Amino acid sequence: MIHYLECRFPNPSSKGPMHPFDSVLSAMQLESSLFVRLRGHAPWAISFDSGGQARLVVVAKGQGWFTQVGHPPVVVQAGHCLIIKQGVKGILGDTSDRAAIPCWQVADHVTGELVAFGGDGEPCEFFSTLFTFDHAAGEPLSALLPDVVHVTMADRDAGQMVSILEQIGAEEAQGSLGGSYVVGRLLDVLFIQAIRTWASSEGNVSDGWLAGLTHRQLARTLSLIHADLARPWTLEQLARHAAMSRSSFAALFKSVVGVPPLTYIATWRIYRAKLLLAAGHSIAAAAEQTGYGTDVALSRAFKATTGMSPGQWRRERRAVAGPRAPVSDARAARRAAVY
Repeated sequence: MIHYLECRFPNPSSKGPMHPFDSVLSAMQLESSLFVRLRGHAPWAISFDSGGQARLVVVAKGQGWFTQVGHPPVVVQAGHCLIIKQGVKGILGDTSDRAAIPCWQVADHVTGELVAFGGDGEPCEFFSTLFTFDHAAGEPLSALLPDVVHVTMADRDAGQMVSILEQIGAEEAQGSLGGSYVVGRLLDVLFIQAIRTWASSEGNVSDGWLAGLTHRQLARTLSLIHADLARPWTLEQLARHAAMSRSSFAALFKSVVGVPPLTYIATWRIYRAKLLLAAGHSIAAAAEQTGYGTDVALSRAFKATTGMSPGQWRRERRAVAGPRAPVSDARAARRAAVY
């Protein structure tokens, strides 16, 4: 289980290393791009297809059913949040078998204003927001999340989300100057809080890097790895820090994290190399900062992991701009520096 205090946002004045969870969030440069407020009156149903963007849906009043092909329908009620990953489709309606109309058709180019649709029956009011982020930077987190994250008020730390929803409601009611901007920023925070709440709930993160970082016997060793990723770690050194034998440490690490220790380190080194390359660093500089030493060694490891050379990866990244504009070199450099 991930405890709340271990997932707090990074403190810029802190002298210690940034928690890997915070580092990934910082590198992603998460930003809400479109915020709509909808009220469906029964009968109603709306479909979501966010393409290359993630979507946050927050139910403010009433309830509805969310359906996704291949999965049983789930009830979403006031205070519930859905995070729908990029490329995932779903339908929200007053029943689980209603024909749906696309979200863009209901609220195309509308930001912040309440849009009512459907019939004249029971209402369900909800927010829908699209989020852009750097997909390469978000790889470690995306790999852990299911296609749809469903957060309820029964989940751990959900009280934080209630406070944010109350702030959003107050901004909407007051109609103050800059209210839409404030709501957008609150939704950014709500998106992150929804992920933290999901990750903190028992059983949601049973393996992977987050599970390892909160494991009683592995947390310290994993923190040391992330604090000095370029160090030439050996299995003996890692086991010594965990006060375990090599064989016991290797077996426990793989059972909790899902991969052997040295494979884990290699994966995160390549992740950091991607951030450095995206920030405009040379392959040689990226190799030096990730512990590979030479561009030849990095290129070999990079291709073994991604199937392409660092140069090819960078060219393809530039060619496929994705859903958001490329960040400036300065912002990308700050992103890479979090590790």
